Amino acid sequence: MAQYPFTSLRDWIEFLEDKDLLVRNNNEVDLNGEVGAISRRICATDSKAVIHNNVRGYPGWKIFSDGLTTRARQAMALGMAEEGLLQNLEQKLVAAQKGMKPKLVKTGPCKEVKIDGKDFDLTKLPVPFTGEFESPPYITAGISNVMDPDTGWQNTGIRRFQLKDKNKTCNLMLPLMHEGVIFSKWIEKNKPCPIAIVIGADPLYYLCSQMPAPDQADEQDYWGVFAGQPLEVVKCETSDIVVPANAEIVIEGLIDPEKRIFEGPFSEFPGFYSGCNYLPVVDIQVVTTRKDPYYQYLYMGAPPTEGHRMGDLMFEIELYRQTRVNVPELTDVGIMSSWSFTTAASIKKSARQKRPGLAKKAGMAMKFTQAGQIVKNLFIVDDDVDVHNIDEVLWAFCVKFQPGRDITVVTDTMGVNLDPSEQWMGGALGFNQPGHSSFAIYDCTEKMPPYDEGYKRGRALPPKEMMDKVLANWDKYGF
Repeated sequence: MAQYPFTSLRDWIEFLEDKDLLVRNNNEVDLNGEVGAISRRICATDSKAVIHNNVRGYPGWKIFSDGLTTRARQAMALGMAEEGLLQNLEQKLVAAQKGMKPKLVKTGPCKEVKIDGKDFDLTKLPVPFTGEFESPPYITAGISNVMDPDTGWQNTGIRRFQLKDKNKTCNLMLPLMHEGVIFSKWIEKNKPCPIAIVIGADPLYYLCSQMPAPDQADEQDYWGVFAGQPLEVVKCETSDIVVPANAEIVIEGLIDPEKRIFEGPFSEFPGFYSGCNYLPVVDIQVVTTRKDPYYQYLYMGAPPTEGHRMGDLMFEIELYRQTRVNVPELTDVGIMSSWSFTTAASIKKSARQKRPGLAKKAGMAMKFTQAGQIVKNLFIVDDDVDVHNIDEVLWAFCVKFQPGRDITVVTDTMGVNLDPSEQWMGGALGFNQPGHSSFAIYDCTEKMPPYDEGYKRGRALPPKEMMDKVLANWDKYGF
C-alpha cells in the first residue's frame, strides 16, 4: 500500500482505494454538468473520492476528483492526525524557518509523452463543464506556475483556464496576487511570460498551491517542509520553471504581454458567475504527459466544493501562523465560508480577561496579514468555542454579541474583485481594478464586568465525565 508522503496522484489513488475511500464509477458520465453535480454531491455528503472510468465521448480517459474534499482526507494527505491539525502544521513551519527547496531530477514520468504545441488539441482533454452557463468549459484543477524574470521566484497556484482554441487558453491574473505581480514585470519588459500548467499531481502539491504565502515564497518549498523530504521536480521543456516529476499532464505556454481574449462566465468561488472580460492569452508551446494520464477535476462554484475545502485549510494555517506573530494568544482559526470571506478565530479567554481590547487587536492583526487581505467578516470567540463547528460559533454570536456594542467596522480596506458584493466588482470595471471592501470584527467573547452576569452560572451541559463516557462508548449504544 502507498504510504505518506505521497509523491504522485497514483500513489494517492492507491492509498485511498486501500482505505476504502475511493469509488470507481463505471457508469457513463456526461461532461455537460454530470461530473460537476456528482462532485458537488460528494462534498455535500462528505463522501468518497471518485474515478470516472467511462466518460462519454472520451474513451480511455479517466477523471479523478474529490480526494481532498474532507478534513480527514486532508489530514491523511499531510501525514497528520485530524485533531490539532492547524497547530501541528504551524509547528512544522516554525521549526523549518524557511521552505525546503525541491530536488531537481533529470527526467520523470511526466515526460513519458511529448506533444508539440501546434499538434496539441485542448478539446481532446475530458474537461467537464461545471456551471450551467459556462461555454467553453474550464480546466479547474490546473496549477499555474510562473517565474519572476528578475529574481527567479516561482509562484504556484490553482487558476482557471478556459478552452479558447485547440492550443490557446487564457489566465485570470489579478493585479494584487503574486501571479499578477510577476506578470506585470514581463509586461514592463514587453516579453511573453512562460507558464506551466500542471493537471493531476499528488495531494500535498495541490494543498501547498493554495497557501496564501508571503512575498517571494515559493509554494513548492512548503511541500518539503510538510513531507520532510524535498519534492522531486523536473525542468520544463521551454523555460526554467520546474514542475513535479510525477505530474500527470504539464501544459507549457507563453502568456502574451499584449494580446487579450474574451473570457467568461466562470463559476467562481463566491458562488456566482464571474463577469466576462478580456484576459491574457496563453499560447501553448508543448505538452508532456504520463502514459495514459488521469485528468484531475476540481469542482468550483457555489459551496460546498472540493476547491473551497482545500482553500479553507491552507488559508487557516496561514491566517493562524501569520497572526500569531503579533497575537500569540490566538488559539485557532476556522474558515466559515467562501475562502475566508467569513472567518472565526479564538483567543485565550484567560489572557483576554486580563487585557481588554485583545479581541479587537487580534481581529485587526489578522486583517492586515498577507493571508487576511480578503477576510471580510471576522468572528472572535473565546477558546472554549470550537471555531470549526459552525453551530458553536453561531451560538457564541447569538448569546455573547450585542450589535450596538460589540462590532467594529473598518471601511476602505483591501478586498478581492471577485466578490460580487464589492462596488468595484470585476464584471463592471475590469479585473485590473484592485479589490475594494470593508471589514467587520464581531466580538463574540464573554463580556467583562459589569456585563458578565449572565455568564457566571456557566454553560448548561451534562457532566464532563458523562460526555467523555458517552463519546468513548458511542458504538456500544448501537448508533
